[in-house]
Amino acid sequence: MMGGYIVEPSSAYYVNALGKNDALAGMIIGLMPWAALFSSVVYSFWSNKSYKQPILFAGLMSMIGNFMYASALKYDSIELCLVGRAITGLGSPRIINRRYIADTTTFSIRTAATAAFGMVTALGAALGPGTAILLDYAHVDVDLPYYGKFYFNGMTGPGYLMSVLWFIYFIAILFTFEDPTVRVGLVELKKREADKALSEGLLVDDTDDQSFVSTLTAPKQQQQNGDEKSNTTDDNKVIASSDVIDSLNNDVLSRDDSTVATASLSFIDDSSSTSKLSAIRHCLKHITPPVYLCMFLVFLKRLVLECVMASTSIVTKNRYGWTTKNVGLLHFINGLLIVPLCILSGYLSLSFEDRYMTLWCMSFTLVGVFLLIDFTDFMPDSEEVGYNAGAPLAVGPVRYILGSMIAFGAVEVNESFMASLLSKVVPSALATGTLNSGLLLTLVGTGGRAVGDSFITIMAYVNLRCLLNLVMVPAFFFVIASITIVKVNYDILYEI
Repeated sequence: MMGGYIVEPSSAYYVNALGKNDALAGMIIGLMPWAALFSSVVYSFWSNKSYKQPILFAGLMSMIGNFMYASALKYDSIELCLVGRAITGLGSPRIINRRYIADTTTFSIRTAATAAFGMVTALGAALGPGTAILLDYAHVDVDLPYYGKFYFNGMTGPGYLMSVLWFIYFIAILFTFEDPTVRVGLVELKKREADKALSEGLLVDDTDDQSFVSTLTAPKQQQQNGDEKSNTTDDNKVIASSDVIDSLNNDVLSRDDSTVATASLSFIDDSSSTSKLSAIRHCLKHITPPVYLCMFLVFLKRLVLECVMASTSIVTKNRYGWTTKNVGLLHFINGLLIVPLCILSGYLSLSFEDRYMTLWCMSFTLVGVFLLIDFTDFMPDSEEVGYNAGAPLAVGPVRYILGSMIAFGAVEVNESFMASLLSKVVPSALATGTLNSGLLLTLVGTGGRAVGDSFITIMAYVNLRCLLNLVMVPAFFFVIASITIVKVNYDILYEI
């Protein structure tokens, strides 16, 4: 997260130094999530068997990408800058981290663990801009052996620094990280599904998809004609009592990770399903309405966050004449603010449901985005440059800071509740495979970021002067849509 946000304060200035328009700054930020969309699928498939190997590869890609980004000034190449950011996106390990949390934490502490993940995410988002402020004071211009001209300043410093930090990360993971022996989160998810099927007395024979050979139910009473043999063999269905369920789960807990991933709880056999059905058909079959809703909400949430944060450098540079230091300080304060908020959200998660808390977060987001809408820009006599300073309804620096802090804080806190909710409603048939909750969350979240960054770039080309309203007005309606979706579908957004 530090690597993603450390370039934001200087992105517009870096683009200028490379001879391009301010509007392209959105693409410098946006290429990273676009590339991460592709790598996430690979990492998800890879993490079916191991966490360590994809994490190491992600660290290597991030190290190379950041070095290329920093070297763009030396070669005066915007192409090298953009390619470097794309490779950095290929090294995004977010999907692996999220899946690790979903697979290795129990339901009782899942939201708290996700909140902790959100807290360190916010800390990285704060350290990025904060470090960018310090790097802006650096001005090194020397000739190095073999490498040649070396520029280290506020524009290239973020790339060089992150390259070094990712190298340290790579070494640390190589020698200290170990894959877990048991994925207890998956075990609990399957047990909950089994208990639910038992309590409802369901018996399903899904001949289309052998992943659900049978659901577990209590033994049936003998038929009235006393034909016990027919009752026990009919349709070859598996009948298990609650004692058998407990026995199966105790056996699962004692097995290694590969056993858990493929054969825990005999009523789900993911390997047989994938051998008979295409991956797409299998995924669509098991994505339930709550999963679809959570995915859409995460997409809108990340889209709104990008509208608020990724546009800061361009908006403040043209409206208020802010420098890299000003933008970096705002992001730094925003990031630090999230730390106590995430701690609070982790505490509240022990008493309130995820769906309830996400409504509150969305409401605060709506307030923050509303404060960022400048109604004076709709007037025909608006200033041609800057903003309508002195007008009562104008968004000046103070109101911009306040709205940004409220919106950013609410969206980031909502991250923990939405991520936790998605990991709880996703069926185990998906959780044990490539299309797990971590991948779904990363794909839609990263997709929201990518679309948001591209949207900012397009709107900046449309009208740089009115960019604030061009991104905030749509964001306002996106938040309203999210609140409406949760309220209408509140009853089905519950955990298994």
